Amino acid sequence: MNRATRGVAGAAAVAVALVLTACQPTEVSKQAEEVASVAAEGALLAHGAAEGTTTDTFAREHAKALRTLLDQVRGVIEDERLAGIAADVDAALGRLEDDPGDEERAARVEADLDQANEAAAEL
Repeated sequence: MNRATRGVAGAAAVAVALVLTACQPTEVSKQAEEVASVAAEGALLAHGAAEGTTTDTFAREHAKALRTLLDQVRGVIEDERLAGIAADVDAALGRLEDDPGDEERAARVEADLDQANEAAAEL
């Protein structure tokens, strides 16, 4: 491996480490921001499902992706309050994922996620 190749490989390794660190924030405030962000995006998704403006497949897959993103943060949360909020967000997204076509249920999920967003943002 020549010097230029080693430099590029080193830069790539640093970039990957930064991305992985960004995916797993260690400060409670950063973790709370991540949980709040997932909750807010989930609330928007649930709103679309409640209004019937998103397809069931899109809502299901998007909720699943948000839960995967949330799982990355949940793995490092140590604050009990935030862990509870994250569990609530996961449960709400799970309800949306299970039956995105139920508009009444989606409206309740939206309200739950809005509440979780506000609670996480206060930490």
